[in-house]
Amino acid sequence: MFQSKIFEKMTAYAKNSLLQANELARNESEKKISPTHLLRAIYLEKGSLGSNTLKDLGFDKEHFSSKKKNGNLKLNKETYLPFSPSLSRTVTQAYAIANSFNYPYVGTEHLVYALTESTDKSVREIFQKISFDEKKIKPFARAPLGNDFLSDLPKSVPLPDISFSKTKKNDSSQTPYLNQFCVNLNKEVEERNEIISGRDDEIERIIHILGRKTKNNPLLIGDPGIGKTALVSGLAKKINSGKIPGYLLNKTIYSLDMALLVAGTTFRGEFENRLKEVISEATRNKKVILFIDELHGIVGAGNSQGSLDAANILKPALSKGDIQCIGATTYAEHKKYIEKDPALARRFQPIQLFEPSKEVAKLILKNLSPQFEKFHNVAISEDALDASIELSVRYIADRFLPDKAIDVLDETASALKNKNAFNSDINLLKKYEDEFKEIVRKKELLVQQHKYEFALELQKKESALSEKISQITKKQSLTSIKKTALTKNDVALTISKITGIPIEKISAQKNNSKIADIEKRLNEKIIGQKNAIKIISDVFFRSYSGISNPDRPAGSFLFLGPTGVGKTLTSKIIAQEIFSSENAMIRIDMSEFSEKHTLSRLVGAPAGYIGFGEGGSLTEKVRHKPYSLILFDEIEKAHPDILNILLQILEDGILTDAEGRSVNFKNTIIILTSNIGTAEFTGAAKLGFQSSEKTEQLHQQFESIKNNILKEIYQRIKPEIINRLDHIIVFDALSEETIEKIVDIEMKKLSARLKKNSILLKIHPQILRFITKKSYSTEYGARSVRKNIQDLVETKIAQAILKNQQKKNFTLHLKNNDLFVE
Repeated sequence: MFQSKIFEKMTAYAKNSLLQANELARNESEKKISPTHLLRAIYLEKGSLGSNTLKDLGFDKEHFSSKKKNGNLKLNKETYLPFSPSLSRTVTQAYAIANSFNYPYVGTEHLVYALTESTDKSVREIFQKISFDEKKIKPFARAPLGNDFLSDLPKSVPLPDISFSKTKKNDSSQTPYLNQFCVNLNKEVEERNEIISGRDDEIERIIHILGRKTKNNPLLIGDPGIGKTALVSGLAKKINSGKIPGYLLNKTIYSLDMALLVAGTTFRGEFENRLKEVISEATRNKKVILFIDELHGIVGAGNSQGSLDAANILKPALSKGDIQCIGATTYAEHKKYIEKDPALARRFQPIQLFEPSKEVAKLILKNLSPQFEKFHNVAISEDALDASIELSVRYIADRFLPDKAIDVLDETASALKNKNAFNSDINLLKKYEDEFKEIVRKKELLVQQHKYEFALELQKKESALSEKISQITKKQSLTSIKKTALTKNDVALTISKITGIPIEKISAQKNNSKIADIEKRLNEKIIGQKNAIKIISDVFFRSYSGISNPDRPAGSFLFLGPTGVGKTLTSKIIAQEIFSSENAMIRIDMSEFSEKHTLSRLVGAPAGYIGFGEGGSLTEKVRHKPYSLILFDEIEKAHPDILNILLQILEDGILTDAEGRSVNFKNTIIILTSNIGTAEFTGAAKLGFQSSEKTEQLHQQFESIKNNILKEIYQRIKPEIINRLDHIIVFDALSEETIEKIVDIEMKKLSARLKKNSILLKIHPQILRFITKKSYSTEYGARSVRKNIQDLVETKIAQAILKNQQKKNFTLHLKNNDLFVE
């Protein structure tokens, strides 16, 4: 009978009383526990509120008669008797009483109050012995329940370690449930004294809907972080100011806390009862407007045990117009939950909220900045406000204004405050304070031992330390008065930490020098492609100086030309020079996307297909590394429909994945490569270097082939894609002179690797020419250079090192068209 659920919400005294009642019934050889057993058990539970109440009513041991009287009962937990029907009703009534007074646990005081209402004949006879007067005894028994002692209850009653819910502070309140389970926004706005601005038109629309005769429940729908909750706070502030139509004067907006409403509802019907009481109070008090943030949360809330959910409980009150309610949700949640319940959706009038403009966002930030300045002890400049908005819009694409700009400004101010904290003074102050306490302790000990002379010496040290502590404290106070200036460079540093984008890219001043000599640095690493590098550098000059369109990628190119001329190498070096890492290059082999359905690998599988929710290989990489170079290799091998994703990327710098999320490509560099025309380029190169024609004629011939290849490109790739690119760059074929420079670079790299192992390698110039002749190929470009160096040089050096491990100096010689090491 004594199941765990009975004790779940009982105080320790109440549990002991029931166990003691069980023992009393067993000692009297009863088959069931009656209310009289419980009444006596409560009386015997010394220290409990129920026992104290009974004693205050005039009860003593003489009022209880039993077959076996024993004041010190030993509880036997082996045998439990069932409750009598009247006792079951009494315990149920006690739970109801505790709930009505908003107590989280049932105590002996609730059981006593329930016993006073019991119809059990034996109980009523006992109450008659003390001259029972129903009109007097009930208020007397009820008195402990009306006292606001709940906060002190854990000190006097051994309850489990729980967090007490809000209690009804004032019995005379007309809205106890609203006070308990809701937050009074009017009061909160007044206490916080925040300036809410920039949404006057939207607030006006809410006021118009609240004034309607029917369907006067506004539903705010918008992306997260655009200020839906702040909008309702703005309405509450406007109501407080009195600058509102008459029908909204003296209205109070209560924000319903769904988590608190559901918390602790173990038994079936508890949640429904709480919500119905909230609705009932809102219905009786026509000055109440309910606000339900995250409205989609009411769908399914509280129905884990098969009971009605919050949405179905709210519908009748909304349909009758008994209550006024403001809801707020996002587009995704509205579509997922609210639209699927038309009966709920039709009770509300939707208001679509959009991300505020940069001007409105700046106004919001300007009104909030005094609070940040006071909290962080900084002075926020106008440039910092502009930078918070501009940089957050450009580099944090997956969030919305004003939320992201506010976060950036707040974090920047916090970082600046921590940077300027006087840590050395704090450590010194801590040291002095510890010494001061130790001296005081020793001084008091010496005084107790009557060693006054030694105590006087410590007194002098104590005074000196006190003076030092006073000076440091004064210095800190003066420092705190002076506010540190928060600049746009501080904001740029915060954006860099949030996004992982190098500060050089974000801060134009620091980035100028790096971009200014990009052409020179690229020419040092990419040999024989000066025309291509010139075109690429010009695009970067425009992009990183802020002249070109910021809503497009930083650069977009199509690389054409013979194989082995450095198209892929150029991409790697650009990633290294612009993004400071070769790992910033995302390579997509388009030959893997020759079928239409493979698009899902790039942007994610659609709903209903395997892999939905896992994201695409392209979109997920760019989401996590928005500062990247994306190389679409061999673009002509991809299915034509797959290339359509490039339209959105190249035009707007945005790509929407399968889950509807917008991925920002505005900070990327897009490079397409194609093998179209490779055979023609190779043939021209062979013909040119075997011919004795003049260089100018060869150049004209190469240009003619280039024009033919470009015509073919327009036939194979959609013109709308080609026209969105910054440039189509045709790489020149490599001459023998260029190959020799590449060989020289590769041999220097080999010497540098050997030098790390303390090995010196000498190379004669004729060896470079020998490897160049071996490596030069109009068909493969520079691809054979690395292979020939491995076969002709590295292998022989490795053999020589292994044979002569003590030797550290080696020379590479050429003899009879063969290389050897000595």
